[in-house]
Amino acid sequence: MSLKQITIYIEEFDHDFYNRILRDITNIETCNVHSFHSILDIKPGTIQESAVFLFWNDATVLEKQKFIFEQFPESPYILLSIAPLSPSELARAAHPTFLHLSEPSYTVSILDLVLNFAERLIEDMNRSIAYDKIREKVIVLQNVFEESLDILMQIDPGTKQIINANKQAVVVLEYPLEEIVGKEFSFFMPPVEVDEDEEFQGNLIESTALKTKSGHLIPTESSFRLFPVNGKMAIWATFRDITERKRSQEQVKNQKAFYEFILDNLDSDIAVLNSNFQYEYTNPVFLSNKDIRKWIFKKTDEELAARLDLPNDFHEKRKKYLEIATKENEIVQFEELIQDSNDKVTYLLRKYIPIDDTETDQKRIISFGVDITERKLSEERITYLAYYDALTGLSNRTLFIDHANQALKNHKSTETLLAFYFFDIDNFKFINDSLGHTKGDILLQMVGARLKRVMTEVDTVARFGGDEFAILKVDVPNKSAAAEFAQKILDILSQPFHIMGRDLFTTISMGIALSPNDGISSSELLKNSDMAMYKAKELGRNNYKFYTNELILRSEKRLYIENSLRKAIQNEELLLFFQPKISTMTNQVCGAEALIRWKHPERGWVPPVEFIPVAEDSGIIERIGDWVLEEACRLKKAWKEENLPTFPVSINVSGKQLARANWSHRVQSTILQYDINPEEIELELTESSIMENPEKSIEAFEYLSGLGIKVSIDDFGTGYSSLSYLKKINADVLKIDRSFVIDLELNEDDRAICKAIINMAHSLGMEVIAEGVENHAQRDLLHDLGCHMIQGYLYSKPLPALEFVEFVKKFNESAQTK
Repeated sequence: MSLKQITIYIEEFDHDFYNRILRDITNIETCNVHSFHSILDIKPGTIQESAVFLFWNDATVLEKQKFIFEQFPESPYILLSIAPLSPSELARAAHPTFLHLSEPSYTVSILDLVLNFAERLIEDMNRSIAYDKIREKVIVLQNVFEESLDILMQIDPGTKQIINANKQAVVVLEYPLEEIVGKEFSFFMPPVEVDEDEEFQGNLIESTALKTKSGHLIPTESSFRLFPVNGKMAIWATFRDITERKRSQEQVKNQKAFYEFILDNLDSDIAVLNSNFQYEYTNPVFLSNKDIRKWIFKKTDEELAARLDLPNDFHEKRKKYLEIATKENEIVQFEELIQDSNDKVTYLLRKYIPIDDTETDQKRIISFGVDITERKLSEERITYLAYYDALTGLSNRTLFIDHANQALKNHKSTETLLAFYFFDIDNFKFINDSLGHTKGDILLQMVGARLKRVMTEVDTVARFGGDEFAILKVDVPNKSAAAEFAQKILDILSQPFHIMGRDLFTTISMGIALSPNDGISSSELLKNSDMAMYKAKELGRNNYKFYTNELILRSEKRLYIENSLRKAIQNEELLLFFQPKISTMTNQVCGAEALIRWKHPERGWVPPVEFIPVAEDSGIIERIGDWVLEEACRLKKAWKEENLPTFPVSINVSGKQLARANWSHRVQSTILQYDINPEEIELELTESSIMENPEKSIEAFEYLSGLGIKVSIDDFGTGYSSLSYLKKINADVLKIDRSFVIDLELNEDDRAICKAIINMAHSLGMEVIAEGVENHAQRDLLHDLGCHMIQGYLYSKPLPALEFVEFVKKFNESAQTK
């Protein structure tokens, strides 16, 4: 980033996105950065020039905007947002430039682009102010002409007739303006004797006089200058009392120096060419080399191109537009690219302005050029970012869809297919989290490079974002050829990637949709290939699957379940069932597991295996988990009032709940709300959900353990946990998965596994519960192995709340009588 001339003021915000932006900005050594608590606290006198404000889109955004418009009207600002900002939201904020940054689309490149754009806004505003000052000076000159105490006239150089005069001329000459205009200039200048040996100074003529209407002669000193007036040259005649001669001479000199200074110090190049397209004047911006500036007088662009070793099209293009400007007598504007012998590229916006020289009856052309290199490069960069992925250089989603639409439109063959491939990298999130985003980005770049090597000129390969890629192949002979190419991609991406001294192995899951069989629009084909990719993931990853009609039916069913599940929460269709846990020592109910059930108004009871995965994928599981916790606490409080024996109720917790920063505090507040003893609640987490983020699990478990809440690890032995993490987790209970219990009395391996789990739990001071116990033989074996609790159909299936209460009362009474 350049940003050498701006100072950035950023509003503080307690969020990672603020820290990320601040870190990226402060990495710019040439940029001054100041942070502030609120923009409304800023005192105008403390802000430096060329300031750019960054503030957050919150409830006071309009008040902040008004403050900037009133206090810092010349400073641009950038709206910051955690969520994406729609055009309607930007319009509501009345944002004039639509400069904004939102976290989902944020990158350092976009930050660079936005800040550079803000810097150019400041530069444009400064140039506008400078232009206004020049325009004010022109108005001043007009006022000088009209209100001057000197007699001023504008005279046509060809006819010598007066075309305008000021108020002082009307007063002194005693003629109304309409009688002055149109008369030859000599009418007001009687013959006077002039010393032939007198030396004239510049264009001042001394010892002249003007004759008034009443016949009086006024001795004057006169000066004559040529000025453009309304696109034509005119003589500006000034008549002054001779006593003011010295002051008049000095003023004329100053005026001449002023206009020369303006021409020599403009940011744009200025040149004047005659009717033969030869240069008669150039300013230093047009040619910085003084020797070449002297040399170019009466030279053409063709000679200039030869002197500077420029390509032929340079002078040919200029000559074409010069001829148009001369022939049409109109201003011509065009862009030109100049590349010198050192390969330096310059973009210029050039204007040719034709003017008439009435003395020679020939045209002259003013050449006016503005350097637009930075703007053109920015436009090219914006165009590139609009259609290409900045990280990999591949096409982005927009360009891919454009190519796909064109291919679908132009594909007329009935013998070939269009193949849409959609895939992502298996477990890429784990790679990013474990190796870091830098290595993750390198991996994506290397994947893109390998894909480019196997693509033909008519293929399109794109990165859609994250680790998602898409490939479009045209004129595929048949389904077998499409499968062969898919396997080729799987093979090349399964080869190790050498990244920073280590080999990294990856696999991908790919979905394939073929047109016209699987769709006739790009959106439909992408959706179907995406759906097929998820089927490939379900089947174990590292493979590809073709789209089938069965997938759309499954997708529609999943969407139906998801929508119905959202309504189920609102319509109170969810219920809690409870399965008792029996102590192997006392043979009494020592706990219960809360299990969610869903009674659909049309389908009836929906199996958990159908709706729990949908809830997990859609994120609804977090709302369901909160509801289960509150409902369990509410029932626990009600049982307490019924004097039901005290025992812990275990509640299943999703990995997505565990990932929430405030989850453990939510558990604490819910228990306090229902006045439940912490020991009466037990949280069950699967081994796999714990290992998704073991460090966060350890932190949460330590906090909950400190409150007295029990924590159990469910389905132990089925995941891929590390014992080094397990020993750090302050859990109270290990739950043996039913897969090790179902054949316990018949399978020696299952008995060995159960024994190992129980012994390990004892050594860690944990209790053990086995689920899925269905017969007395399994119960007796688990008792002998030292298992503390048993859960299963041997005692009871999951029961509604009222039935469960009755079961507890009867079972405990029966156990006491034995």
